[in-house]
Amino acid sequence: MVVVLELDGDDAFDPYARPKGLDHSSVTIRPKEAQTQPSQRPNPNINNFSKSLGCYPIVTQLTQYIDLNTLHALSRTCRQFRANLLQYRTRLVQQTLHCGNESTPGPFDDHYSRRSVLVSGRVSPCARDMVSDCRRCGRIVCRNCAHKPPSASLLRQRHRRLCSKCLATPLPQLSRHWQDPCTCDSSVYLCAPCGTGLNVADTNYLRIWTWRTRYSTYLGGLGTGVGEGNEGVKCWRGEKCVAAQEVEVEIDCSEEGRTSDRESSESSDSERQHWPEGEGKEERAGYWQQEIEGIGGVVKKKIRKRVKMGKTVKEWEDERDGKDEVLGREARGEGRSWCGWCGRVVWGEKDQKAFGGAPELQKRL
Repeated sequence: MVVVLELDGDDAFDPYARPKGLDHSSVTIRPKEAQTQPSQRPNPNINNFSKSLGCYPIVTQLTQYIDLNTLHALSRTCRQFRANLLQYRTRLVQQTLHCGNESTPGPFDDHYSRRSVLVSGRVSPCARDMVSDCRRCGRIVCRNCAHKPPSASLLRQRHRRLCSKCLATPLPQLSRHWQDPCTCDSSVYLCAPCGTGLNVADTNYLRIWTWRTRYSTYLGGLGTGVGEGNEGVKCWRGEKCVAAQEVEVEIDCSEEGRTSDRESSESSDSERQHWPEGEGKEERAGYWQQEIEGIGGVVKKKIRKRVKMGKTVKEWEDERDGKDEVLGREARGEGRSWCGWCGRVVWGEKDQKAFGGAPELQKRL
């Protein structure tokens, strides 16, 4: 029931004056149905996914693959998601993604082990807020165990040249990570073993091209034949190259190196077939193993082994003449290349045009 009181507009308002008598003839009674009620709009956040977040068996399996930052971002999506996750907060925080080195003792633990710290690369307790997999080997590491990323000035040195067959091969057939290419230009996330020695590997690879340019046929025929046939720079994919071939290589090693090499070759079936029959049982000189007397009368052993090597890559004329920098086309993104840091393919201009516009891949670029 609503009572409407009409006041005279001419009289001045006096807060201490007694109110006049009510005129019940001017009272308007509105029915209950006519009273305005706040409209209840439907909740657009109630869907199948939000309902699954309220189911404990489902949400606990989902939490095992995300870290605390991702879980916090998921809860901030909307109020419905937050309400569903808040009821299992204590359990979900404990079940988030763990670092692979969390069980390794460190300098902050009671059982200090210097060797374990050097192997794991951990200098502080493992974090739980930022945990992800290594871009190269897939090992789960936290931000404290991850290797410090190289400086931005070294990004151009990470490119490795591919052969003509690997350049012409479609991306789905070239790599299983073709939908998730190299993202080192924006973020580098590697574990300590994979991140160690990146600068040395980049320098050694560039020195190969520098040596070829300095001793090429353009210097008065001093290096005639260098880079021709099987002596050129091989495809960086190695035995995974599309046009890989088996070639014989000679390796000079000692007795200890020969034993470790034989044990490593016997560990895989693919390399075991390269050794002749009976080679692993007895050591004898022959075509596959020869003894050489070195300086000072030191006897060394030279072994021959059949391994798979990639096809020789192309060398451009402007790079030989010094008009363009080595691997300049790969650094500018004109051609497809391979990243020496994360071990993933780096898309070229043709790949960007073919797959860059796809909605499911645009977020990854």
